[in-house]
Amino acid sequence: MNKLIATFNDLEEVKRIHQLENYIDKNTILKEKIEALKSKQKQMINAKEYNQVNQYSVYKKEYEEIYNEIIDFPFVEEYLELLDIVNDELKAIKDIIEIKINKR
Repeated sequence: MNKLIATFNDLEEVKRIHQLENYIDKNTILKEKIEALKSKQKQMINAKEYNQVNQYSVYKKEYEEIYNEIIDFPFVEEYLELLDIVNDELKAIKDIIEIKINKR
């Protein structure tokens, strides 16, 4: 298991994700926008849960505006793409492990 984790952490995509995460953590403007995005997402969930359709629409529009501001940072799009790639690889590994376990 440790070998699998080490191999995974040695992937170029994973290394690049860590680099980008460090940059994101140090960028106060981006961190503020991410926190605002999370807050807006919570407001959307609450509005949806309480059937506040109009308020949900307002929050969703604000969420999309903040999201677009975040995506405008050049490295964020790369970061999200890498996360998708790595998540797909993790899913493939999980599937392989499940198949081997189910064979036993």
